[in-house]
Amino acid sequence: MKKLLAAAMLLAITPFAASARDSLGSFTYVEAGVQRLSVDDGTDSLDFDGVGIRTSIELSDNFYVYGGYAWARNDDLAVDIDARDMQIGLGYRHTVFDNADLTAELGFQHTELDSDLFRDNLDGARLSLGLRGALSNNFEGWVKANYVDGSDYEGEFSGTLGGQLIINETWGIVGEVEAGDLASRYTLGVRASF
Repeated sequence: MKKLLAAAMLLAITPFAASARDSLGSFTYVEAGVQRLSVDDGTDSLDFDGVGIRTSIELSDNFYVYGGYAWARNDDLAVDIDARDMQIGLGYRHTVFDNADLTAELGFQHTELDSDLFRDNLDGARLSLGLRGALSNNFEGWVKANYVDGSDYEGEFSGTLGGQLIINETWGIVGEVEAGDLASRYTLGVRASF
């Protein structure tokens, strides 16, 4: 996992194609889509299917706030398990090329697992460092290294790789994979940028 993340970061910081847009799209957007959360604790593997919504709002040329909520369910067992995930935080962007920004995000993450037999809440602080860039006139990509820690986490690392196929100035199709030691999340959705 760490080798894959290092290779993705190395590819991301190489100069972008000459045909790429001169600037990135907006950091103000709303997106909604479907997701699959795969949890593997070494002995069992559970897949949760659901939906989610995310938003980001530019506060200035360099700062933005972000948030998201996702809901998913696993019904493979005798008892259905619902998983809810909420994130909120502050982001910083710094232009490194005309069409690429370094990003840093610090936020709060809350996860809730609920069934007829148990209920568990996990809270932690989340730090993400990454790069977002215009790879062509119709495609943006991003890569992030994530770290979550807190009373309910033991310092967990994950990597994120995502992209947006730009349809027009407002609409795009987004896909993202976040993979860590215990869980992987796959999302596909639609984004409206403003």
